[in-house]
Amino acid sequence: MPEFEFVNVARPGDEKRHSTTIRRHVMRDIGKSRRKPQKKKRGHVILGEGDAEADVIEEEAEGSGSSKAVVRSNPMGDSTLHTTLYPTDMDEERMNLLRFMVNEARATYRPFRFPWLSMGLSDAAAWYITMANAVILRTSEPGSKKREFSSNPEALKWYTLSLASTTKRLADPAESDSEGLIVAVTGYICHDSSIGNFDRFCIHMEGLQRIIEKRGGLNTLSSPFLRMMISWYDMAGATYFNTKPRFDVLDGSIQEIDTGSDSQYLEHLLRSWDEDCPSLGDVMDALKATAAVASYINRRPEDSDFWTDDVTAARLLSPAFHEILSLEGRPLPEDPSDPQYSGTAAREAFRRAALVFLASIKVRMGAGAYEMERHLDAFRQISQLPLVNWGVVPELNLWAHIISAMQEEIPNRAWHVLTIVGIMETMGLQTGTQALDIARGIIWVNDIDDGKSGLLCREIDSYLEASMLQESEAIPIDPQLDALPRNFGS
Repeated sequence: MPEFEFVNVARPGDEKRHSTTIRRHVMRDIGKSRRKPQKKKRGHVILGEGDAEADVIEEEAEGSGSSKAVVRSNPMGDSTLHTTLYPTDMDEERMNLLRFMVNEARATYRPFRFPWLSMGLSDAAAWYITMANAVILRTSEPGSKKREFSSNPEALKWYTLSLASTTKRLADPAESDSEGLIVAVTGYICHDSSIGNFDRFCIHMEGLQRIIEKRGGLNTLSSPFLRMMISWYDMAGATYFNTKPRFDVLDGSIQEIDTGSDSQYLEHLLRSWDEDCPSLGDVMDALKATAAVASYINRRPEDSDFWTDDVTAARLLSPAFHEILSLEGRPLPEDPSDPQYSGTAAREAFRRAALVFLASIKVRMGAGAYEMERHLDAFRQISQLPLVNWGVVPELNLWAHIISAMQEEIPNRAWHVLTIVGIMETMGLQTGTQALDIARGIIWVNDIDDGKSGLLCREIDSYLEASMLQESEAIPIDPQLDALPRNFGS
């Protein structure tokens, strides 16, 4: 069992007075860590691995070799619930709600739960929104879709208290850009994202952006977890609306990834692009970033807990999302005979397929991906454009259609199968297995397959068999054969 040593942090900045105690405690227990420590790289933020028992995050100071400790309070031990310092008064009713929240967090993994529980202790408005979420979870059926706070009077009460506290402080020049206020607004954004209310999400995110810009930027926030969560939800909104993210890629994101030989085939395809098709040039880096994500996941140890390691997943996915979403949109030429017509369509197909691929990783890690249907719908429209020559880099067009088709419901992917078969014909492929093998060699993660590739493969083969049968039945019969005797050749 881990041993905990608590320090009293009443306001941001107090943690520096306890840094010696914290670091001594961490160094004593580090040998008992359940995971191998990651190697630190200069200028990188070494965040937790989603471990609820971690008390401290160490962040290397930018431009120096020194480190600073950032306290993360730990409300997860039931024996410490009565000794934890809360931002509001806690009577027995509220403690019961807190116990439910802690027990539910232990039993059910939800991304970013532990970082949020820790940050929620730093501010009254943030704690109220935490209580509101706990009420919604306590009154919901297991596996059901998360509901609005207005659906429950008790949850609405907590939400109203949080909004009142936030509104009051926004009007106070001394509090209007405080880190506690930013934590509370991030809580609203988290809830909006979790229920798919992206209209309200935009309102809260725009307000948060103004507060952060007033402070001087995201890096002025002292909590690396807070910076990470804001960046993650910024990405959630950007992927949903298909827009450029509001904030830059965070320091400490996983960007330098050694893919070894994993990306050899993709690199070969990118080098082979025809110089007469400049429409595809700027999408190369986006595809390489997506392939790097796949390689990182595929190369992790078998006993890795990546799919429940929310912090590492956020650090990994964010740079790839940034690369894809930062690409400028291009209008499709009206004339299909325009040399840029097919290249522009292929470029957008690759971009949307990469977003679908990353969204499927989010789904696998339990984060949800409301953007998935929007990108699938966009890909459907691209796939059905008239007179597109999908033979422009056929291997990548095949990959894009397979990735999107795997995430579609069967009734919606008939056109995908038709297009896949057409591309296969230009490549001389004869079976679905051959087509899937090509796609697996480009960008692929087995853990997000879940049997979908097998179903798609059978659909492709069924279509090919039906087409061959139809062609054989359509072969004209020589009318002179009708004149031959019935026992001819016997």
